[in-house]
Amino acid sequence: MLLQSITLIVCLGSVPFQSPPILKDGDMVALVGGTLIEREQISGYWETELTRRITGQKVRFRNLGWSGDTVYGHARAGFGSTADGYKRLIEHINVVKPTVTLFAYGANESFEGEAGAAAFQKGYDKLLKDLLNTKSKSILLAPLWHENMGAPLPDAAPHNLNILAYSKMIDEIAKANQANFYDLFQSKTSCEAMLGQSAKLTSNGIHPTELGYYLLSNDIARAFGVNEELWQVAIDQAGGAINTKGCTVESAGKMNWKVTDKMLPRPIVPGFASLNPSPRTIAIKNLPKGTYKLLVDGKEVMMKSSEDWAKGVMISSGPDFDQVEMMRKLILEKNRQYFHRWRPQNETYLLGFRKHEQGQNARELPQFDPIVAAKEEEIYKLNKSVTRTYSLMESK
Repeated sequence: MLLQSITLIVCLGSVPFQSPPILKDGDMVALVGGTLIEREQISGYWETELTRRITGQKVRFRNLGWSGDTVYGHARAGFGSTADGYKRLIEHINVVKPTVTLFAYGANESFEGEAGAAAFQKGYDKLLKDLLNTKSKSILLAPLWHENMGAPLPDAAPHNLNILAYSKMIDEIAKANQANFYDLFQSKTSCEAMLGQSAKLTSNGIHPTELGYYLLSNDIARAFGVNEELWQVAIDQAGGAINTKGCTVESAGKMNWKVTDKMLPRPIVPGFASLNPSPRTIAIKNLPKGTYKLLVDGKEVMMKSSEDWAKGVMISSGPDFDQVEMMRKLILEKNRQYFHRWRPQNETYLLGFRKHEQGQNARELPQFDPIVAAKEEEIYKLNKSVTRTYSLMESK
């Protein structure tokens, strides 16, 4: 039996696919799937995380997610048939000419259990083969685990067995089609460890919250093989020694330093700064006893005692954090404009069976293209390290 052939121990013990960096300058990335992909546009944390880790490279992203979608394009059918939905799915991908495509299917189909397994496997395999002409590198994402929310919602355990079985199938499909595979289910343990058993990543057991998308963004970056180096600075005021990771630091006078990061910091989710999975820490030893405030480009970031500075403190605000948040908001706006481009609200009248009434207005859709391109240029300009002046000032 399919569902009996996969055990929780095996899947939780599996090693997620880790490739060399997949993204390169000039890439077009298509994000394809159901609700998990479509709702990523609400927070933009996945795209922001990928973007900030590829500093200096122009990589474009197109979110083609469609809530409730399957490998057969059911949700895209509109007023047509399943065949129409599948045709539109292929067209949606082909029109953006991706060089890298992230697929996230299997969550919806997993509710059918073993009865739907063969159709899912056949459909996913066909989808990948029908897209061979794009010559795009493919990453197949296993479904997110079903989070147990407690009563009155149903027990998630039976569905998670289905998800594990479908994840195994997706792994096999990826191997058969020379695609990459990333097991999103394996992030369950690390996420729960950061949040504690009482905290939740989803609103209903299935759909991630803003915090859920934020924490999962590190897994998405790993799926693309895009890693980062921890940001750490250790300064000894007595001997002048400076040790760094993720940045370069040059002394610019007494308690003044020029700091240049390798990449922008990770955004901070409002209200959850303490949960930052990749914190920036700075330690300054052998300061005269007292209280000191840290300024970055003249902006006060924090105030700590000399003892605290010696132990090391976490930085979670400042101009660099403002810069990455500006970039995230640009990404949200870019995606909003592109959404209007490919999924206009009055699509039935512009492109569908009622286009004989207002189809002439469809000529306005390409007018979104330069708007999207302009936003991408702004994103690229922001995604660059800036040399900052760090100053430590004693508070009297």
